Amino acid sequence: MNVVVTGGGTIAPIDDVRHIANVSSGRFSSMITEACVRRGASVWHIHAPGAVLPFERLARFDLKCKDSAAEMARLERLRSEWLQVGDRLHLVPLRPGTVADYASTLERTLKEQPIDVVFLAMAVSDFEPEPLPGKLDSQSDTLLIRATRAPKVIRSVRDWSPNTYLVGFKLLSRADESELIRQAEAACRTNRADLTVANDLRTLKAGRHTVHLVRPNMPAETLEPGDDLAERLVDRVFSWARAEC
Repeated sequence: MNVVVTGGGTIAPIDDVRHIANVSSGRFSSMITEACVRRGASVWHIHAPGAVLPFERLARFDLKCKDSAAEMARLERLRSEWLQVGDRLHLVPLRPGTVADYASTLERTLKEQPIDVVFLAMAVSDFEPEPLPGKLDSQSDTLLIRATRAPKVIRSVRDWSPNTYLVGFKLLSRADESELIRQAEAACRTNRADLTVANDLRTLKAGRHTVHLVRPNMPAETLEPGDDLAERLVDRVFSWARAEC
């Protein structure tokens, strides 16, 4: 499998020093990438500035550990794994990290590489202000920002790479399961996606990350929380993608 995974959140500049961002860290995207390369895939990991990166997210010594020898052994195992899979992991950084930057980078990658599966987990800005040159006056009591709707990048993927198995993501907050699945079904139709992964910010923050796998004209499947959630997601996606080849 040749796979694209996108992670982190785009930014929308307000002026030269300020921007609007979102809560996405890129952590789950990194876990998806790790699961893909462990299954033999080559992955182009497109990431926003400051996003958590695959394998690097684990490459830090825990200063609070009680068993330093065990912690050193863990890091050595991680390094050994990295040496085995590193040549199949291609990190593709976004420089400014805007929606336009994301769109052009994704388009170029999909057109230059024979991609089988794309996981569009990046949190992309829905609205963008028109950035002002310089720095806005910080002495003002209020700041009024007028923003316009940003283009939906996922809706162009079918045009850039028609045969790619397209996985979109839908994140809501404080929504019940039925509404989450309903919106994911609508997203599948609008985005021409093969699958939409639906999740809710509330369960994610509470450490109970649950995802619903929504495919057109198929019953939704739920993946319960667990440390291996990304592994289970990748297994399902690879199985469905191979079945469609």
